[in-house]
Amino acid sequence: MALFPLAAIVYLAFCYTVHRKVVPVNTYGIYSVPTQHLATIKGAITSISIIIISIALYPIYDILNSLKSEEFFRVLSSHGHGVPLETINHISSPSFGNIDSLMALWRRTCSHHYSMGFIASLLVWVVATLAPGALTINTMLADGEMTAFAIGAVFPQSVFNGSYSSGPTLNATLNSEMAASIAWAEMQLAVQYSFGIINTSDPDYVAYIVPIPLDLATTTSARWLTDVIGINPSCSWAFTNMTRTFNISISDATAFLLDFDLDIEMTEYEIPSIDTTAFASVKGSGVRNHTTQAPATDGSTVFLLGQCLSGCSLPLFTPINFMLDLTGLPTFTIEVSDQTWSIAILVCVPNVTIETREVRNEGQGLLNVQPRPMTRQLARQGNLHPVQTTSLFSIATLSLTQSGGSMTGTDRSDYSSLGSQVQGAVLYGKQQWEGLPGDTAPDGTNVTITLAPLEDITKGYTQIIQSAAKSYLTGSLGTAYVPGRVSTTEVFFSSSIPNVAVSTVIFIILAVLIILAQFRPGRGTEFTLINVVAAVHGSELPAQFAQMKARRMADFVPARWTIIKMSSRILQRC
Repeated sequence: MALFPLAAIVYLAFCYTVHRKVVPVNTYGIYSVPTQHLATIKGAITSISIIIISIALYPIYDILNSLKSEEFFRVLSSHGHGVPLETINHISSPSFGNIDSLMALWRRTCSHHYSMGFIASLLVWVVATLAPGALTINTMLADGEMTAFAIGAVFPQSVFNGSYSSGPTLNATLNSEMAASIAWAEMQLAVQYSFGIINTSDPDYVAYIVPIPLDLATTTSARWLTDVIGINPSCSWAFTNMTRTFNISISDATAFLLDFDLDIEMTEYEIPSIDTTAFASVKGSGVRNHTTQAPATDGSTVFLLGQCLSGCSLPLFTPINFMLDLTGLPTFTIEVSDQTWSIAILVCVPNVTIETREVRNEGQGLLNVQPRPMTRQLARQGNLHPVQTTSLFSIATLSLTQSGGSMTGTDRSDYSSLGSQVQGAVLYGKQQWEGLPGDTAPDGTNVTITLAPLEDITKGYTQIIQSAAKSYLTGSLGTAYVPGRVSTTEVFFSSSIPNVAVSTVIFIILAVLIILAQFRPGRGTEFTLINVVAAVHGSELPAQFAQMKARRMADFVPARWTIIKMSSRILQRC
């Protein structure tokens, strides 16, 4: 009997323990615990749970059988004025099942002890179903040993080298074409290059740009410390000091961007050499800080947009005459040879902040930058030089006009002066850009292309620099080593607290019923011949048996004489 409370208490206590703390599955070397064997381990734990619950419920089964065996005598003793034989026959029959028990309960022909036993049997069925399912196993990621992670870095002099007396030397321009191609693949083809970055919910930044781990597979879960780039991009149309028309065929002109402290050198090479009436391009060289006259280091990208006012012509057999609508934008006028152009300048600035954060990869190829710790300051890892990293964004977009994906279809080549697929989708809106008429349009078709809202342009620019920066943060400019841990899969016990709670209540109720059953009257009375005779002694049952026997004999005698008469007739005929 002690097995019941002991097994139940141990099982429930273990279930509550694994719910509150992590208890790993330890096979002590007998059996390995890889993730592919989880189904086998779960089945074994369920089987063991069923065995434990069966041991805990064994005394209940014994008491229930005893209550059913004693019910015959309880019914006889509780009906002093006699009891229907049908009731006695049903109770004493081995085939007296659950339906018969329900009928007996409904008709109130059974004792209170039997009713209690029937309710207990229902509780046993419930707990035998719920309790084994309360305990199972799950997996979680646990940190491995501390190790060094190789990640992309931007070191001093890696983007541009200002140590030469003749001027700074750009060391990162060779990767600008690849940067534009990555932006095209991710934005236009929806093909992720290397790791992706989960959009931040940090109110301080719109997005993060993270140095890529070089030797880490996208399916490997890990976490590490690194300097990351928080960005709050902004794009706006620039006002300049250009108040009169300049002929840049004669001499170059310098436009001072009033709100950005930048000087833009305007040369005749800014105007496309092909026959066109409008253009849009990323300004490459000739962008300097107005105050220091040094190369700009704020990471800004300068877009030049031009609309021809006079002296321009389209190629022969071109059915479409398109123009950029610069209405309402700050513009200035320049002359090149016999052409007059209206120029608008769009400046996008990444607004870079470098911080040290913990970065995690959950095994899905998406890097998640963790929030800033509240109680301590993370040590700087030094893999991102502030000035060089910020300057990187100006170079990452240099080839956007040429290498950001060409217009699809031969009938879209007329718009090549307006930029690549990526640039056009950002500046004019993807729906308008992809819906422009092609060469099949009727001759003389006029198309006016409007600029997208600055909010949409800023969102597109954010995507561009997030994608383009991957070309530089994958080790092409340098490699640094930072501390990190590779996560391993650990198997641990877990429990369903609703199942455990219900099982606990039922076990308590059954324990109370067991205690009450120990003090029941008539306990231990067995269903034997002597006990049956003793139970029916002095009752009307023997007389009823005699009457039944007499009726059967009366029915038997006429039948016997009928058989004898039929036999005599047969013998006479023979």
